[in-house]
Amino acid sequence: METMKTINKADLKQLVKETTQKLAALNDKVEINRVIEDLVKELMDTEYASLWVFDKETATLLRARDDDTLHALSMLGQRGVLAKCFFTLSGGIYNYLASEKEYFPQVDNPDNIRIKSKIIVPIIDGDRFLGMVTAYSSIYKIRNFTQDEFEILEAIVPFLSNVIYTMYPHMKEAQEEIYVSQRLIESSKNMVEEVDKLQKEQKQVETSDETLTFLSNTVHDIRTPANSLYGFLELLEEQMTDNRLLQYIHNAKESARFINELTTSILDRVSSQRERGRAKPVTINPTKFFADIAETFSANMYNKAIGFNIYIDPFLPKEINIEDVMLKRVLMNLLNNAYKFTPSGQHITFSVKYDSSTKEMHISVADTGIGIAKEKQEEIFKAFTQAEEDTALHYGGTGLGLSISAEYVHALGGKLELESELDKGSRFYFTLPVVTENNERMFETIGSKHLRAAILFDKNNTFSSKNLLRYMLRFGIDKENISAVKSIRTLSDNTTHLICFQHQLNADILAAAKKRDIPLLVIEEQFLSMLGMQESDFSVISQYGYYAHILHEFLKEEEPPRILIADDDRINVELLKAILGESFCHIDTAMDGEETLEMLEQAVKEKNPYALVFLDKHMPSISGSEVMTRFRSYEKRKGSKPVFAVSISGDVSSSEPGDGLFDRFVGKPFNKKSIKETLVEAKICL
Repeated sequence: METMKTINKADLKQLVKETTQKLAALNDKVEINRVIEDLVKELMDTEYASLWVFDKETATLLRARDDDTLHALSMLGQRGVLAKCFFTLSGGIYNYLASEKEYFPQVDNPDNIRIKSKIIVPIIDGDRFLGMVTAYSSIYKIRNFTQDEFEILEAIVPFLSNVIYTMYPHMKEAQEEIYVSQRLIESSKNMVEEVDKLQKEQKQVETSDETLTFLSNTVHDIRTPANSLYGFLELLEEQMTDNRLLQYIHNAKESARFINELTTSILDRVSSQRERGRAKPVTINPTKFFADIAETFSANMYNKAIGFNIYIDPFLPKEINIEDVMLKRVLMNLLNNAYKFTPSGQHITFSVKYDSSTKEMHISVADTGIGIAKEKQEEIFKAFTQAEEDTALHYGGTGLGLSISAEYVHALGGKLELESELDKGSRFYFTLPVVTENNERMFETIGSKHLRAAILFDKNNTFSSKNLLRYMLRFGIDKENISAVKSIRTLSDNTTHLICFQHQLNADILAAAKKRDIPLLVIEEQFLSMLGMQESDFSVISQYGYYAHILHEFLKEEEPPRILIADDDRINVELLKAILGESFCHIDTAMDGEETLEMLEQAVKEKNPYALVFLDKHMPSISGSEVMTRFRSYEKRKGSKPVFAVSISGDVSSSEPGDGLFDRFVGKPFNKKSIKETLVEAKICL
């Protein structure tokens, strides 16, 4: 493997200077492109390089080729490592490119070589995405790129930006191509100027400090959602077919819409035409509301290599009444702060829990980031205050977010609180009262005792696995029915559902799941890398997204048929239970006729009737025949499906299956053959 020749600052400056001189005499795109790619190849010491220019109108990357043609690569619905970098506006080093799961030859290997490694850096001028520069090598000249080389390419991005403007002058001139975020920031600056003008002309009573506070608060609110737009770009929604990608497009559009609402509030205030009215509560689906906000940060979390768990209580009501704009501002601020102050390799958890007894939501954003010193924790809720003097220098921001959030939480009926320890992380949390419009829960309990779920586990999965477990327990699955296994070879024979992570998925797991007829769920670890892979063999959820609905659907199954054994002889009951134990069914028992009738009727009331009843005719309190006489009458009144009734008795002469009360007779002592025949005839437990 070759090592890169050393490029110092002076060498880099000289190479750029020589390249600039070469470009001065050129005006042909292909020739300019060739010179730039030669520069990149020399800097990276590689065989190949490419310069891609982004055409925003067609969402296409263009490359001027040596054959005097423009190589166009549409990004709409595209796959590959290059596409991933495009969608996330991030670069990357891929020293074993062909083994990457996202690798897509048509996109990532444009020269059709036996590719080995690749380095990709986006070209961004301010808020404008201009293109991508790449360098790559084949197996004949093996190169392993380093972070130092990545930084060298980043250092020439301003130079490459000017080259692109030279190749495509209209990109510099077309003001309408400035991104939404940049236009909004500029418009907010114009609003500040407009305020000054109106204050002088109209001699407003309002003080300049009040105006400054209002504008600062609003501009701060603009900045947070604007940042999220950079992770999504301006994709064309109507061109996409993948449902998950459409959801992320929807999230980006929601951010843009939210920014628009905030700038409207600026216009309303500075024009003095009307004061913004008191916010009014609206009816929302809380699960969708919280999920949309959290998933706005998914791309950025992945890009920074931060573990991100989203937990939204499955038992939240389907509809609540709340002031949604205030709450959204609070959550955007808290999540953005957590993202900003959490280093790569650490974790963030967004949690919404619901207490049905008090009708309260408990909301928290917890991170394992830099934390806040004890003596600074009260101060940070004050406007324009940050935990440390150099925070703005290192992380940006004005120190307004927490002050705004605390005010909004108070207005919503709660109190924003903090738990934090320096270098260990922070948890911001608050409790809000809930006014329900629809008390129905988002998800029903999964009460199957038959379910046995296994998670293929290793230490890298700990953080995400805890969130999976949290959901499964809340769904109503017993902890004893959830196991963690380290290998497919140790999978229990009674496993009914299997969950594994993307890096674990292999042919052995697929074969084992298929052979045992076990549903398989795969946790996507690399953002958007498994698009289009939801096949019949397995389902996919993203560990960077909200997935409770898919997880619930994966675990939910037909409830096992309910069987009631009614006999006052405990030995007979235990024998019958032992025979039925091999079948997929839920068994209840009763010891007298009155209890039996009560259980049969209660099951109908709960809309979960028994499918089969084994009933001894000679029961205490009420005979078996009388129980069925009364219950058949009850079934007709309620219009429920008739239970399959089996008369169990040692007296063969007591069998009267044709009397309309019983469907079958099974004599004592019981044997497995006759019981199995009964199950077949009843069309259950097959």
